[in-house]
Parts: sequence; C-alpha cells; structure tokens
Amino acid sequence: MFNKSKAWAIGLLVAVAVVGLVAGAALQSWIGFGRGRGADRNTYSGYLTAELKLSKTQHDSVVAILRKYRPRMRAAMQVVRPQLDSIRALVSDEVRTVLTPAQRESYQRLLDRDRAERARADSTAAAQAKKT
Repeated sequence: MFNKSKAWAIGLLVAVAVVGLVAGAALQSWIGFGRGRGADRNTYSGYLTAELKLSKTQHDSVVAILRKYRPRMRAAMQVVRPQLDSIRALVSDEVRTVLTPAQRESYQRLLDRDRAERARADSTAAAQAKKT
C-alpha cells in the first residue's frame, strides 16, 4: 500500500538526491583546475571550453574567476555538508522501514559504495587544492 508516509519518504529521498547531485556537481567543478585548457571535461572550465569553444584567453579568464571564488564555495560546502548528511541519514532510516531484510542489505551496500565514492572525491579535491 502506498500511503502518505511512503510518499514523504520517497519525496525526501528524491530531494536529497537532487541536492546531492547539485552539490557533487559543484564540488566536481572545483577539482583539477590546473590540468590544462579544456583537457578535462570533468572540470567546469574544461566543460565550458569544450562546449563554448573558448579561446585560450577566455579559458584562462574563466579559470581565474573559478579560483577567485573557490574559497567561498568550499566554505559554503562546509556549512551545507553536515546538513545534507543529517537529512541523508533521516532518509536512509526511513527508507529502511519499507524494505525487506534482503533489500536492506543491498541498500546498505549501495550506501557504503556511495560513501566511499564521496570520500574518494573529497580526497581528490584536497589533493588538487594543494597543487594550486
């Protein structure tokens, strides 16, 4: 049966997923600024260079702008991350209530894998920050 509680749980899960994707995309755009003009489409500057066919001068200007705002982005992420983690934990707890025991085990493996990927991304971002 699909009741209000399940609808709220699913809605909250979707909302957290969207916020997580946006935060992840923002963080990803800050990783690896010094990798060369457009060489890496996984960086925001590389993406813009490829999509907009930026000249070297334009690319360098975009990189400078992104570097200028990097500390503010990091500060914002430090504030938002605990809030996202808290909401993520609430969602996970509530989602578990609608799962079978076998599904709970699979769900926990998914959560563990996602956590490991986030930790890898964080360590990559920290390593890149030290290079610039």
